[in-house]
Amino acid sequence: MNKYLKIGLIVFGVGLLVGVGAVYYVFNMPQRNVKKEKAAFTMTAEELFTEYSSDETIGNEKFADKVIQVTGEIVEIAPGENETTIVLLDPMEGVSCALDSIIVADNKEKIDKLKIGDEITLKGKCDGIDMIMGVVLTRCYFIIKEEV
Repeated sequence: MNKYLKIGLIVFGVGLLVGVGAVYYVFNMPQRNVKKEKAAFTMTAEELFTEYSSDETIGNEKFADKVIQVTGEIVEIAPGENETTIVLLDPMEGVSCALDSIIVADNKEKIDKLKIGDEITLKGKCDGIDMIMGVVLTRCYFIIKEEV
């Protein structure tokens, strides 16, 4: 067999192994546990939205990808197929908190009792601000007074 062909096959094999290993790692790495993580910031929905709306770049530097505990008045509850979104403050200029389907299933009774106007405290990962949804928090959990 040609020397260059052998080297090419070895390089291809090593590259293939590295690629498969990288894909396996990315798809099997553990997810961030927002529930157990201590909140980097505790604030009202209004404070969070005001900080973001005054300067989005500074807001992203300060809050993006951090766990934030936010308290506010429910203005919308939007059940979905894979998650339920609870909007605090204002539907267009507020904080959208997405609860994963597992959290929704575990807290079905609590979610069913929620109504517009209730004050609630949620903790989630800040994904930044969206022109339509306001400030977006994902992987949200309910905060009960004993957990604070």
